[in-house]
Amino acid sequence: MTRTIKLRYEPIAGFAEVLADQRRRQGRLIRSAYRCLVAGMAQRDLYAALRAHPVGQGLHTWLTLSGMKKASALFSRHPGGKVVFGGRRAFLDRAQGRMSREEWRSAMLMPLYVEGHAKSYGLQGGNHLVTLDIASDRVIYHGPDGRDFPIKLCLSRKSREYRRRLIELQARCETLRDVPFTVTINAAEIALSWNEPPMPAACGIANRVLALDLNPARLGWAVVEHGHTGPGAFRCVAWGVFEYSDFARRLGFASDDRRSLAHNHKRRHELAILAKKVAILAKHYRVSAVVTERLALGPKDHGKGRRYNRLINQVWFRRGLLEPLIRRLQAAGIAHAEENRAFSSKLGNHLWADVLRVPDPACAAVELGRRAIWPARFSAPQKDAAQLPKPNARRRRKDGARAKPRKGPALGGWQSVWSQLQPKAADARRRSRADLRPQLPPGNPRLAPLVNPRSKVLRYEPREGASLPFGHDLHILCLRVSSDAD
Repeated sequence: MTRTIKLRYEPIAGFAEVLADQRRRQGRLIRSAYRCLVAGMAQRDLYAALRAHPVGQGLHTWLTLSGMKKASALFSRHPGGKVVFGGRRAFLDRAQGRMSREEWRSAMLMPLYVEGHAKSYGLQGGNHLVTLDIASDRVIYHGPDGRDFPIKLCLSRKSREYRRRLIELQARCETLRDVPFTVTINAAEIALSWNEPPMPAACGIANRVLALDLNPARLGWAVVEHGHTGPGAFRCVAWGVFEYSDFARRLGFASDDRRSLAHNHKRRHELAILAKKVAILAKHYRVSAVVTERLALGPKDHGKGRRYNRLINQVWFRRGLLEPLIRRLQAAGIAHAEENRAFSSKLGNHLWADVLRVPDPACAAVELGRRAIWPARFSAPQKDAAQLPKPNARRRRKDGARAKPRKGPALGGWQSVWSQLQPKAADARRRSRADLRPQLPPGNPRLAPLVNPRSKVLRYEPREGASLPFGHDLHILCLRVSSDAD
């Protein structure tokens, strides 16, 4: 698990000029190394080529190697050579005359990148050119010509967690010397990144999972466990819904407007707090794993209108929720798994909404948890090799539409399960809290802010205890569909 701590630091005399010179030299080296890799130069020949070039002169050897590592990472992500150093927007502003030459050179100036090394020389391991001194709230940068620059970190009293993690990192670098930490420095901030050792697996209850149904405006969760009354039987221990519909509200301002930026920062902050809340739920119910949907929704035109594209491509911060959640689960020793999401909302609303008195999207989370405990594996349909393709199978129809692509085995299997249930049109609708309110017991909690009254995330968490076993009939149906596919 990668941990990154970014802090501001106090400027010291003489360091700004040295840092600007080092950043300028390493930036030229990174750009040259990237162009060499795009041109087809081998990694083993890159160092000698850079040392013979003027960009490799006057730079520390480790800064040269760190720049090569940075260029290799850029090349692995963008092998076509289409990286715009400084940013595409700044490049367009410079091309259209809205940015001066000095501003363009400042935009192209990359942070100083110092790669970590666990067995570095000196009294402290972790990095060749940076030494930690957290007791004095500083790090020491070993600059050119043997000069040391103590960088004072802005660690306030509210940074207790940062201080604790940095003290643990320094102690490990001084004793075990097995954790390299990478440092990036710009004109105002310094960032330290390292990989924390994996935590031992937590002792959770076997066959008990916390399932999450992810949506752009809501998150449903359910704790599902084995019913212990036969194969395919389950129980719902607890469920709840988190709603954050205000995040999908269209402000009508430009993306670089301060109100839009404040709204995006608020959304990321609230989703990080929500990830912490979900991790607390997983530890409270002692689950063996946290299950989420297997999502592969990229930024594209989904064919369902501009509003849907905006929700999926821009508003839905999956990274803002899943990345901190997975990091917290790894720190707690709780496993993370993904399940096929095909027809989870339809089956959940149709089968478990009225029986368990669970609204959408929590009933979809119940179905995901059921699949995680007793997975149904649908085999691919056998294709007759002797059957010839139809003559018009790949031709365009008269109305200009193409034939729908054949669905995969997993999606086709759940589609067969859904079709054998013989649903009606009214059975496919989603059950809201208003529909189930007459069935819920009196005194159930209403929507309440997650952390404080200004929170945009609202929680709905009824406490009803474990339900009766359910799902045995659906499990038998899945097995029959799977055997028919064989």
